[in-house]
This record gives sequence, structure tokens and C-alpha cells, in this order.
Amino acid sequence: MSRPPEFPDFFVVGAPRCGTTAICRYLSRNPKICFSRPKEPHYFSRLDHDPTAQEIQRDYLDKNFGHYGETHTAVGEGSVSYLYLPGVIERINKLNPGAKFVVQIRNPLSMLPSYHQRMRFLLQEDQEDFKAAWNLQEARHNGSDVPKRCLDYRLLMYSHVARYGEQVERLFDLAGRDRAHVIVFDDFKSDVGATYRKLLKFLGVEDDGQTEFERRFESQMYRWGWLQKLLYVPATKGGKAVETLQQKSRKYNPDGTRKPSLIKRMAKLNKIPTSPPPLTPEMAEVVCETLRQDLAHLSGLLGRDLGFWFDS
Repeated sequence: MSRPPEFPDFFVVGAPRCGTTAICRYLSRNPKICFSRPKEPHYFSRLDHDPTAQEIQRDYLDKNFGHYGETHTAVGEGSVSYLYLPGVIERINKLNPGAKFVVQIRNPLSMLPSYHQRMRFLLQEDQEDFKAAWNLQEARHNGSDVPKRCLDYRLLMYSHVARYGEQVERLFDLAGRDRAHVIVFDDFKSDVGATYRKLLKFLGVEDDGQTEFERRFESQMYRWGWLQKLLYVPATKGGKAVETLQQKSRKYNPDGTRKPSLIKRMAKLNKIPTSPPPLTPEMAEVVCETLRQDLAHLSGLLGRDLGFWFDS
């Protein structure tokens, strides 16, 4: 299958709640980059077969990269499920053996509470307490206690989502280290500009001179559950959930900004900036013990000691 010119040559694949939304926003403003609209199509995560060229064009490229132009020298997207769901990187590699992959990682003790809250916001998780959700992982893996609205139980496998060492090793094995770029959240937070320019160099894209890197998309929750359920009703195709009502309503201006809509205004009204509660000392110890070996493995892969994440 020949690869269309607008097929992505780089993917920001995760991890969730590690700053990927911000870095993707900066990349989308670069005039040389055609970045997907929306940022997270999750196209390859939803597939249960190898798509035909016609399916890729219709269901992925036309929907998410219709703004591609001759001035673009790079094409990318940012679906964070690609890193931890099995088989996704392999499928992308088949379609573009030269694709590059960007990974952002963050201390799991900070990431996991934020991720849990995000799953609640998206109505994928019905447990308000992180400890209760963590303790349900085995049952959910076996098909029990999965929330009715959850599109994929694997989204709620918290210990697996945070297993960066295992995921990065698999990425290195599949794509090679020269096609993988790992950003540590601590570096991103301390010097966003330097992190962005280093990423552009990896992607082979000209520096556009950005100096303003606003912080946006902080953690949030909803005001009214009944309204959230209306906004996130899945739109189905052939009995398979493919996008929510809010996603389906998205329209974009030529400059990439979202067009105003009633759905968007309702969604904005229903959002409340809310920081997730930190892990209790008991749960922090459970997470550390579960992931300590994986963190040591990640440190070895990166040649950088990240043990301080769990020692502080």
C-alpha cells in the first residue's frame, strides 16, 4: 500500500497526563507542521483489523488531516493510547516504517491521580476513589465491574498505563531508538522552550521561533453529571463506539481554531478547574512497590536515574 502524502510521519503516543496536550498544541502552531484535528484521533487504537487504503483515507486522513497543504513538511498526531495498547505501534510501522514516535513521561505518583480524574471526567471510570479503582483492576481485566460507558477496559488498567519502562522498551524494540524521542516531564516543566526546540530537531522541522508557551488544559471535572452524560454520548457506527457527541460536533476554522457551537459552549459551561486529590500515603506506597522495578528498568533504558520520583 502506498502511503498518502498527508499520512503522519510522527506520532506523540503518550503517556497520558504528562504534558502531551501542551506539546501538541505548540507543534500544531508551527506553520511547517500539519497536526491532526482533533489532537487525539485514536484511530489505530480502535481498529480490530488491518485497514484498507480506502478506509484509511475516508476514516482517518480525510477526517483529521483535511487541512494538509504543500507548505507542510511534517505531519503528526497525538493519541496517547498508542503507547500502552498492544499492537498499535506494529500497525503504524506497517503503514509507515519510517515513522517517528514521541513519548512524554511523568512521575506516576502525580500522573495516576490526574489520569484517574480524567477517566472520571470522560465517564470511563465510575469510582470516585482511586484506591477503589486500583483494586478493581484484576476484576475488570476478567470482565467484571467495567463501567457501562467505558469503551475499553484497558483504559482502567492503571498499573499498566503507568508502566513506562515496559512500554518504552517495546517502542525501542519495534521502532529503534533513533526513531523514538522521550521527554521527561521534569525537563519540560523547567524549560519548555528548550524542550520544544529539541523536539523540532528530532522531527527535522524548522524552528518557528515560538517563545510564548502558555499552560492550558489543567485538570478539570464537570459541574453536572446529567449534562456530562449528554455531551459524552458515544456516536456509533456498526454498533461500535467511534466518537462522542462532543467530538462529532467539532468544526474548525482555517487557522485551526475551533468554531463556536452550542455543544462546545455547553461543554465549557460544565467544566470546573479541579486539581485531583494526591495519593494517600498508603496508596503511594502501593504504587511505588508495584512500579519500582519498572522505574529502575526505565532508568536503565534512558541512562538516567529517575529513582528520585519514588524517593522524595
